[in-house]
Amino acid sequence: GSPVEPKIDTSKFELLPTGKCHVSFSESRDWQDCTFRHKLKHVLGINLDKPGPLMDFGTAVHAACESYLKTRVMDHTIATAMIRKVWEENKEIPGFEPKTLDAFIDQATGILMELPGWFDEQFTGWEYVDAEHFLYEEIPDRKHAFKGYIDCIIKCKNKKGKDVYWVIDWKTSSWGWKMQKKCDPNVRSQIVLYKTFWCKKMGIDIKDVKCGFVILKRTAKATQRCELLEVSAGDVTIGRSLVVIKNMVNSVKRGIALKNRSSCLYCPYKGTEHCT
Repeated sequence: GSPVEPKIDTSKFELLPTGKCHVSFSESRDWQDCTFRHKLKHVLGINLDKPGPLMDFGTAVHAACESYLKTRVMDHTIATAMIRKVWEENKEIPGFEPKTLDAFIDQATGILMELPGWFDEQFTGWEYVDAEHFLYEEIPDRKHAFKGYIDCIIKCKNKKGKDVYWVIDWKTSSWGWKMQKKCDPNVRSQIVLYKTFWCKKMGIDIKDVKCGFVILKRTAKATQRCELLEVSAGDVTIGRSLVVIKNMVNSVKRGIALKNRSSCLYCPYKGTEHCT
């Protein structure tokens, strides 16, 4: 399930038209895709998102990864039990047909059994720092906060033997990401923002922190199911990512909501009474 949020003192923040004092990365992606969709979903509260197998598969794999970080023991049954439960609860919904269950169970098991060896090799002598780390940090020059959960924070030595932290986000995927997605600054800005606000919160120099995505591939060949996509996050990249968040706050406060017709294809509001 969702992590329990600590109590936050929001008295120094101002409410946005969404009814919240904060923005999250997923909300900013909705805004970047289409400001009108953002208004429907986040300001007017019309949420048409439906459960989907890939989302629930990802949640289950995340839970097993979190347990592994904390215990250093990989228990893949954490994920497979969650998958079985969700498939049973949603078996009437397209995508969760009983005949699809075995493949998802096999894919989760394959990824999770491969992860510990790969992780040890990738991050030699790693030490656990935190998992599902909660962020609620002030956006510079704005009376609003950035909210997020960091999947994984570890500490290890770099090639020169110096201590570095890694801020990591798990991403489940079919067979991996295309180069276009790997290079997309809008995709990369998630981990850039997580690193930025974590360093600010902890008082750690950004030079001592690396960040990236660990892509966990459902349909890749054995031994190729885990991939690290390191994302460089220096001052320029961080500055660009913060500008997007600040622009979003300004736009939402001013009530700007324009339809982006090039983003209609997979939009849940397309052809409904909410958006014609």
